Amino acid sequence: MTRFLSLALLAAATLVTGCEAVDMGQAEARGDTEEIIVLTDSATWAGPVGDAIRAELGRPIVTLPSNQGAFKLRHQPLTSRFFENLKLQPNLVFAAPIDTEGDIGDFLRARVGEENLAQVRSGTVSAVNLREDLWANNQLVTIATAASDSALAAQIRRRGPELRQAYETLARERTIGEMFSRLQQTDLEEELLAARGYRVNIQYDYVKVQDTTATVAGRTGSFVRYRRVLSDTWRDFFVFAQDGVATLPPPAEIDRITDGLLETFARGSLDSSYVQLDDQRPMRRGTAEIAGRPAREQRGFWYMTNDLMAGSYVRYAFVDEETDRLYVYYGMTFAPSRTLDKREFLRQMEAIVYTFRTAADVRREADP
Repeated sequence: MTRFLSLALLAAATLVTGCEAVDMGQAEARGDTEEIIVLTDSATWAGPVGDAIRAELGRPIVTLPSNQGAFKLRHQPLTSRFFENLKLQPNLVFAAPIDTEGDIGDFLRARVGEENLAQVRSGTVSAVNLREDLWANNQLVTIATAASDSALAAQIRRRGPELRQAYETLARERTIGEMFSRLQQTDLEEELLAARGYRVNIQYDYVKVQDTTATVAGRTGSFVRYRRVLSDTWRDFFVFAQDGVATLPPPAEIDRITDGLLETFARGSLDSSYVQLDDQRPMRRGTAEIAGRPAREQRGFWYMTNDLMAGSYVRYAFVDEETDRLYVYYGMTFAPSRTLDKREFLRQMEAIVYTFRTAADVRREADP
C-alpha cells in the first residue's frame, strides 16, 4: 500500500505520537470496505467536528444516481468493551478535542503523550495522524485531535482531500483483493495478453461478448468487452487500444471515441436504442496512475437512447509510451434498485483497470 504522510502540523513544532510495534503476523482487517467507523463522544459527533467529518468523508458522490456518500459513516462511542473488535475493522477515525472527557479523551491523550499535551492545549499544534496497518493488515486509522472543536474541525476540512484519497485507495485495494480472491479467470486473462498484448484481472462470472477491430471517430484499434449480467443488475467494461498514438487526445475526442464504441456495441432491445454518455448530468474529471502511467479519469452518467435505462460509468484513458499505444478503459454499472450499493459496484469497475498490465509489465514483474 502507498505510504501516507504520518503527521500534519499547523505549526512548525513536531508532535510525536506513541509508537506501537507492528506484529508481522497480525490478522487481516475484516469488515465493510465501504464503511468508516468514527469513534468519538456524542457531543463531538453532533458538533463542528462531526460536521467536518461528514462533509469530507461522507460527501455525496454526484456521479451516482442515488447521490450516495463517498463512504458510509457509522458513529460509535469508544468503550474498552468493544475495543479489541474495533482493532480489526478496516476503516477507523478517532477524533475529539484533546481535553474531551471519557474513553475517547483518555485514548487521544495517551497517543499524544504527556510531553506534547501542553503544545496541543495551547493551540500550537493540531494533528491528523494517518496510520496504515496499525492493528491489522489492510487497515487505515486516523487519529485526530486539537485544542478545541473549531480547531479540529478546521484541520479535518483542510486535510479532507488527503483523508478521502487515503480511504479510497485502501477501499480500492481491498476491493481488488475481494474480487479476485477466488475463481479468477486466468485463462481469459492469458488469452487477452497473448492476443492483445495486455491483460486485466477478470472476475469469475464475467463473459467476453466482443473481441474485434473497431473504427470510431477516425481511429481504428482493437476492442474487447466483458459483461457480468445478473437477474437485477449488470456490470460491463471494455478496452479500446489504438497503436501509433504518442500523445493522449483531449477529453472531447475521448468522449467521441467512447460514444462511437457504445453506439456500435452497447445496443438496447430496440433497434434505435444504444448507450451514450450523458452530457446533461454531472461529470467529474481527474487524474490517476495506471500501472505507472499517467491517466485521465472521468466519471459520469450514461443513458440508453429511446429507453429509460441509465447508470454510472468510470473511464480511464492513457498512453503506453513504450509502444505508442492509446488505451481507453470504460466500465459502467446498471443497478436500478434503491437498496443496492451503487458505490460498491462502480468501485469494482475502477478496481479492474488498476490490475491493467502490458506484456512488458508482466515480464518486468516476473523478473524484477
